[in-house]
Amino acid sequence: MKILWLASWYPDQYEGNNGDFVQRHAQAVSTIIPLHLIHVVQAGYATPTLATSSLKLHGNLLELNCSFRWQPIGWKLMDQIRYNKTYLQYYRNLLLQYEQEYGIPDLIHVQAPMKAGMLAIEFAKRWKRNFLVTEHSSMYDPAAKDQFFTRSTFFQRQTRRIYKNAVAVVHVSKSMEEKVNRIFDSKRTMIIPNAVDTDQFHPIKRKERPVFRWLHVSSLYPLKNVEGILAALKIADEKYGDWELTIVGGDPAYLVRLATSMGLEAKVRFTGELPHSMVATTMQAADALILFSKHENFPCVIIEALCCGVPVLSSNVGGVAEAVHSGNGQLVESGNVEALAAAMLQMMEGTVAYDNHMIATTAAALYNFNTVGNKFVTLYHEILSR
Repeated sequence: MKILWLASWYPDQYEGNNGDFVQRHAQAVSTIIPLHLIHVVQAGYATPTLATSSLKLHGNLLELNCSFRWQPIGWKLMDQIRYNKTYLQYYRNLLLQYEQEYGIPDLIHVQAPMKAGMLAIEFAKRWKRNFLVTEHSSMYDPAAKDQFFTRSTFFQRQTRRIYKNAVAVVHVSKSMEEKVNRIFDSKRTMIIPNAVDTDQFHPIKRKERPVFRWLHVSSLYPLKNVEGILAALKIADEKYGDWELTIVGGDPAYLVRLATSMGLEAKVRFTGELPHSMVATTMQAADALILFSKHENFPCVIIEALCCGVPVLSSNVGGVAEAVHSGNGQLVESGNVEALAAAMLQMMEGTVAYDNHMIATTAAALYNFNTVGNKFVTLYHEILSR
């Protein structure tokens, strides 16, 4: 069984964490079967890029990560048209070269429909093969700033075309599956969650400390609403002061100034982006993970925390409630700072208690590479057998 992944999102030299959840899905599948993956960088029509090519073999996973030479001329519409044509032609040539070197795959799997799905339609026809799609985006949530219906006509039409031609669509959460199915008429849909590298994300024996250790890990984009977390901590601090918050990821400059203006600078630590291994180490030392997003799909950071035995406090958005419940954390209404502060106090004061070992054991069984990888391989067999 030869499976070829076409990834619209994937870590590359321009964005090291771009689509790292796709990479973990690939790693999960490659623990069971050989897998080939091609990613062409989508830096956008306004960003100059150089022609690069990287071919890496990690066990059963062969990754081809490429970018094409691009220089915008400064005319927006013209650059958009030129960029799309250049991207598609470059990708087309890459797939023709792949065909010559590796032969025709049995099945194509698209990771995030645009724009790799456009090539999947073309080459599925050329190779007389089927393709399926995994959707990772939360843009179908009405709360998303860049939601599907605010995208260009070109983007909407091509996405609809990709969904129409896909033999199956995989979602990482039930919540997003329901939202997407209200927009597209998919032939078959199923849920396969994000995967966790449990060799890194697992519980350890932690040293007892008098201070409650909160952890937030994200891109720090506005949708993550870190401002709301700081506001809630300011409220909770009046009743329970023995806490600290570590914020990992993104560019924290604005949030550093905000924390200082709120008088929280002594208790809030910003690390910037960390390697995945260091995120695991930081997470293992935390007492709880906190997210307060305005919208989500199925955040990897939540299930990574659970695999470490760390309870989660989160806004109830997207597929979060499919992983977080009263046995491993708490959910609050998105944007309700007072409710978040109250839930924080409950966790810090020990009003609610959690079995950290049970949290880790249950989560690891659901999200480890072998479990998630086997779900994909089973689906591949079903599609090919038809």
